[in-house]
Amino acid sequence: MKKRNRLLALILVAAVSMSMAACGNSSTDSKTSGDAGVETDAETGSDAAEEAEAPAEEEADPFAAAQENMMVITSLDASTVMEMDMVVSANGEEQSIESVTTMDMSCIYDPLQMSMDITVDAGEAGSMTTSLYVETTDDACMAYMNDGSGWQSQEISVYDIDQYDFSSDMSLYLTGDYNFQAEGKDEVNGASAYKYTGSIKGDEMKELMLSSGALDSVGQLGIDTSQIDSMLDGLGDLKIDLWIDEATLYPVKYEIDMTEQMDTLMSNIVDALGEQGEGLSMSIPKMVISMTCTNYNSVTVIAVPEGAKAE
Repeated sequence: MKKRNRLLALILVAAVSMSMAACGNSSTDSKTSGDAGVETDAETGSDAAEEAEAPAEEEADPFAAAQENMMVITSLDASTVMEMDMVVSANGEEQSIESVTTMDMSCIYDPLQMSMDITVDAGEAGSMTTSLYVETTDDACMAYMNDGSGWQSQEISVYDIDQYDFSSDMSLYLTGDYNFQAEGKDEVNGASAYKYTGSIKGDEMKELMLSSGALDSVGQLGIDTSQIDSMLDGLGDLKIDLWIDEATLYPVKYEIDMTEQMDTLMSNIVDALGEQGEGLSMSIPKMVISMTCTNYNSVTVIAVPEGAKAE
């Protein structure tokens, strides 16, 4: 397989995969349906009649409580896992790539401090870990990164690091209009949790992808605006599963299976490349992203390694 075609395939996937994972950016209010509580049979007899006269105590809505809780968090730990299988064919040769990308993050929000270890494990192709630290002062926001070749630092804006704060995805899914429905209870990290299922509709996902600029880098390959618009047609609805801890009423996990959407999108992108993509095909047999959040409001210190500041 030609090196150029293999590299092109990897560029295309990198350009859209994590952007699609965070496509919950929406300013609309969240709507839920279903009842997270447990229904009970109506009581009979005089005792029941007396109880009926007194106002019933309302059971807290776990989803609404989670929305409120996420508005006032001060810190947390989060771990995101992206499992992706990709098959690239070019000029009669085929290569399969199976990868697991893990992003372990700790974050303190006021003032903003962050640490993240990003590990890409591609099996026989090898693995790579990148460490990232961010700290803010009254004067600047500094980022320190080490990909194994040494520390690099630079001053950035807070806006620049929004893409790394994957915990914000949890808030976005809670506040987006995704028609979440209660699906009963489940277990997450050994604790009872309420499970909700919602979806991002195909048309809405297209609008969000276009407005977010997730495909800007694809445009650099020579694909014009009209082609980018049509590439996002027919992706289908994106299902979202979300869990809220029963005891704390904080969201503790979300999971999205993007296999169908990514597979369709990659095929559309190759088609749009025309002669540039001749002889190239890509398929995504698996693309699942999940995130778990722990230690809400309990992270107190994130220390940037002295070696990072010394560079």
